[in-house]
Amino acid sequence: MSDLIDILKRFTPEIIDLLERRYNILRTISYAQPVGRRLLAEQLSLGERVVRGEIDFLKGQQLLLSDAAGVRLTPECELLIPELASLVHKLRGLIPLEVYLAEKMGLDRVHIVPGDIDQDPKVLKELGKLAGRFIRDVVQDDWVIAVTGGTTMSEVAHHIPPMVPGKNRVLVVPARGGLGEQVEIQANTIAAGIAQRLGASYRLLHVPDNLHGDKMENLLTDVRVQEIISLNKGANLLIHGIGVPEEMAQRRGIDWQEFLRQAPRLPVGEAFGYYFAEDGSVVGVTPTVGPKLEDLVKLNMVMAVAGGKSKAQAIMAVVKRGFIDVLITDQGAAEAMQQRLAEAGSQFSAV
Repeated sequence: MSDLIDILKRFTPEIIDLLERRYNILRTISYAQPVGRRLLAEQLSLGERVVRGEIDFLKGQQLLLSDAAGVRLTPECELLIPELASLVHKLRGLIPLEVYLAEKMGLDRVHIVPGDIDQDPKVLKELGKLAGRFIRDVVQDDWVIAVTGGTTMSEVAHHIPPMVPGKNRVLVVPARGGLGEQVEIQANTIAAGIAQRLGASYRLLHVPDNLHGDKMENLLTDVRVQEIISLNKGANLLIHGIGVPEEMAQRRGIDWQEFLRQAPRLPVGEAFGYYFAEDGSVVGVTPTVGPKLEDLVKLNMVMAVAGGKSKAQAIMAVVKRGFIDVLITDQGAAEAMQQRLAEAGSQFSAV
């Protein structure tokens, strides 16, 4: 298969470009259907005439239907989309890149979706789909799954396929409290959403995540809070995102300039309330009821989901801490990490 792809790329590159364009059209329709041609052209940044021609061709192949409401996929096309996604994955050479990053960064597995969230927000949905399938495939009976909050985790929850029959008694718990943000991206909401998709049960953690001093200490003595913390420490799978430090500080109401003045080194990545420098060292901590670093390294499986070229440095900094086993990312971040690794030679090691 790889030899055939190399031949196609060399002798008929226009076929590869055409395939990717038609896949992007179908993928975009799948997220917005039914969708009008003008709006579709705007979302794809293509001319209306080009989009009209492609739609006519795809309708002729029994892949699209159209009516007054707009264009939508046929049932046959719905089944074809995952196969096309896999083909595009191979065409872009992402399998060798997955192996390279896993080997260089000391990870068990790396999975990459085509595209770059920074350039195309729809790639976030693809990231959620891939992470959702991974969760569905690995979860086992009696597992405890812990999950953090955030926009990326929300997409993961929305795109988990239905649970495979025979897997049951799964419990999903939040791995942190709320940050006073919109309820849709809080860990409680996401834990409940994942549980619903998996046919599992869940527990909630009705506490804020940004208390300080005695307030946090008193909160941690609550029996119900202690129970959730204990479940987090024994989780079989923990799923989390990776943040850009300044953005996470703003979400927590922290004065970023004051934070920088106190930090011994520049923070470039964030996870679980810890702020990491480029070498993976911790340069700042904000209070959280979630798991601590010493808990994370003991867990069976920790999966990070993050994408976008702009997050490459943040991802690498958090990975260097050594608690992540599986990374789900996108092509933009993956290629940026590959470039950073090439520039650094063999100098990538966990703290």
